[in-house]
Amino acid sequence: MDRFRRPEYTGENRCTPCTIVNVSIAVVASTVLTFLAIPLGVAFFVFSLVAIYLRGYLVPGTPRFTKTYFPDWLLRKFDKHEPQTAEPKATDHEPEAVLAAANVVGPCEEMDDLCLNEEFRAVWHENMERVMEEGAEKRDLSRILGADESELEFEEHDSAFIAKIDGRRLGQWESRPSLIADLAAARELSDRYHQWDRLSIDNQSRILSGLRIFLDTCPECGADITIEQETVESCCRSIEVVAATCEGCDARILEVEQME
Repeated sequence: MDRFRRPEYTGENRCTPCTIVNVSIAVVASTVLTFLAIPLGVAFFVFSLVAIYLRGYLVPGTPRFTKTYFPDWLLRKFDKHEPQTAEPKATDHEPEAVLAAANVVGPCEEMDDLCLNEEFRAVWHENMERVMEEGAEKRDLSRILGADESELEFEEHDSAFIAKIDGRRLGQWESRPSLIADLAAARELSDRYHQWDRLSIDNQSRILSGLRIFLDTCPECGADITIEQETVESCCRSIEVVAATCEGCDARILEVEQME
């Protein structure tokens, strides 16, 4: 059975619109065949369900068809690709305003943009080195989340670094280096911004992820970070993102979906 399975289209990666379309096709085709011979229609319907269960689709090319011709608003409802940070709320503090008030970023000298404060950059890198040397990810994160360090668990997948307690997800990052960068920055921001502890965890997460765009070297391998536009394939959609990636270890530092 494993020879016929397509894990990229089944299980957690199953595309719900693809499944609905293919089951509908199977029902129509089986109904037509039953007019010729009932056993033939029943056999085709059973075969179709098995194929959809194992492969995710019956008609070849269905995933590509749905991504191309189905409206994005519909595919987004079924998509399992989850953003790393929650959608902002009306009461949230804007990342740029918080970082500017904390003297973390300011106007660049040679261009019309924001640049990282060099004094903060030095402290930030020192904190990242401390987190890595001490292996303090769980300790620091449990303090921020108010969770029990002994119960905190990390899971690492190709596209995510996840913190859980008793199977319940507490947070998600693009990679371990992105978590290290956030923990190191949060330590310093709590001292620089007097309202930091009053912000929601989601608001803090948005600010910290936005700060990662100013990283020029990887927290873990020390290699340069490149920023490129990429197409990320989820179960249901092709998503255009701006991605910051470590050249040395290929760790994803930041991934932001491009909005039209």
